[in-house]
Amino acid sequence: MDFIERWLHISPDGGNGASELLIVMVIILTLVIVVTLAFRSNFPRNFREYLEQRGKRDRGDRFDN
Repeated sequence: MDFIERWLHISPDGGNGASELLIVMVIILTLVIVVTLAFRSNFPRNFREYLEQRGKRDRGDRFDN
């Protein structure tokens, strides 16, 4: 991973790839946080609705018939 060295012609980490690894990890962590926050508000409501529906149906009955 030496894209900083190739694009900017500088070597902030001495060529060992630590800067690029840090950038990639920050991007991945940001994506995980964004996805987590996006689903956080809907998850409790959806899970509660799932449990309510599961309790209402009889054995083997399906709602998608």
